[in-house]
Amino acid sequence: MNIYQEHFFQNEVQQRFYRFTTDCYLFVLDGQAFLQNQNQECTIKPNQGVWLEAESNNKLVPLSNQLNCLLVKVRGAPLDTPFNEYMRVQSTGTANKSLTASNNNQWVLSEHPNVKIEVELLPEQHNEPLHYHRFAQQFIVSLTDTITITQPERETTLSPKEGLLILAKSKHKIVNNNAHSAQILNVYSPRAKHDKVLVLGKKHTPT
Repeated sequence: MNIYQEHFFQNEVQQRFYRFTTDCYLFVLDGQAFLQNQNQECTIKPNQGVWLEAESNNKLVPLSNQLNCLLVKVRGAPLDTPFNEYMRVQSTGTANKSLTASNNNQWVLSEHPNVKIEVELLPEQHNEPLHYHRFAQQFIVSLTDTITITQPERETTLSPKEGLLILAKSKHKIVNNNAHSAQILNVYSPRAKHDKVLVLGKKHTPT
């Protein structure tokens, strides 16, 4: 997958046009925007996302003084399912809530077969087990607070709206040292079942 972050001002950019050769997910981090294409017209608010179909013409109009958004370009085979099943705007208010393997609340924003996109709520003082993903890359964005990504070779602090790409088979864990919960955005590609492997001493346990 390829991920881009765009940040622009309404008085400098009144509209943007997008056309991609592959499906692309647009997620708004800050601000509001109006999206128009041949399939839909919708307003996208912070922490909401929507799919842009491959080879479609899309016009994005900022509705706020500043707009900060992510664009996730997806690689993979063409969809067998009609694309309109993925078009609706998704947020934590509309997506189904479930629990992660660590018993954290999560909201899956995308059911696209080539990528998994979810918002996860990290409890206060959360320190997840060290683990890696066998096949999937993971892109992590802090949505609300400062969090820490710990890897054997380094430790990375993410401020709100900052992201980090974790490659497949790279050991890592997410730490929330705040005295309150924090929200993060997780993007996994390719989408794979039972991909997470816990690192427990010399034993590696799939989950």
